[in-house]
Amino acid sequence: MSFIPEEVNIQKQLTEVRISQWLSEVFLKPRWWALVFIILALCIVWFQMVDKSRLSEICLFTVLLTIIFMGIDEYGEELLLWDYPIDIIPLFPPFFSIHFISIPLLYSQIYQRFKQGKYVFAVLISSAVLCFVVEPIITFFGYYDLINWHYYESYPIYVVTALCTKATVQKILYFSKKNRRIGNAG
Repeated sequence: MSFIPEEVNIQKQLTEVRISQWLSEVFLKPRWWALVFIILALCIVWFQMVDKSRLSEICLFTVLLTIIFMGIDEYGEELLLWDYPIDIIPLFPPFFSIHFISIPLLYSQIYQRFKQGKYVFAVLISSAVLCFVVEPIITFFGYYDLINWHYYESYPIYVVTALCTKATVQKILYFSKKNRRIGNAG
């Protein structure tokens, strides 16, 4: 039998406490059901609104943004900057926390609808709305708790992440198109 480091045992205990707390205080409670409904509604609306002719491109953008925000959310929780008291499931990654779904879906709609100059403006405005309107509302309803964080600190993260993700997707599309032309010429 191998030695189990103390920090692994502590992590196991924390996980057991988190699952027990989630089962007794969160699972199947009204706010949990509301979160399930919100997430399903957001996904359905997003799918209805997404440009199906650009689905691969928009999904690439959405998945990259989701991966980035999953990391940001997990780091923030680990460093006790914020917490998501209501999750659909109690384990990492924070699948279906309110931010995990809503932010990538919102930014993907902005990505789909706005060209470069207007995209930047739309990201600046939507990031402000997220930070100074949406986050206080979801905090009020108990889906998001600020511990060592302020709403305004999210603003540059949202803006930079949305802009860098768009730039990354545009580079991927450029190189893909360029390589297709080279492949077709040969």
